[in-house]
Amino acid sequence: MFWIGLLAGAAIALAVNWLVRKGILTKWYEWLLAGLGILALFATGQHYFSSLRENEPQSAWMGALIFGIIALILLGVAWQLSVRRANKT
Repeated sequence: MFWIGLLAGAAIALAVNWLVRKGILTKWYEWLLAGLGILALFATGQHYFSSLRENEPQSAWMGALIFGIIALILLGVAWQLSVRRANKT
């Protein structure tokens, strides 16, 4: 768990650094959507590996599909909102 938190913190720090260097401003709701997307991504991995450990491969794949699609949608919306605002200016 420590390493996952460390990697997530480093990824967030790198993303913020990149946004500041590029001069891209983000709104609070874009951060909220991205945070929810990352949480759904972590839930995808946790559900997948715990279901495999319990010898339930069909549940693992279905959970990964459901949580993964939710994560991709949330992260895609957050990304598109920030990119469209950056292209307006």
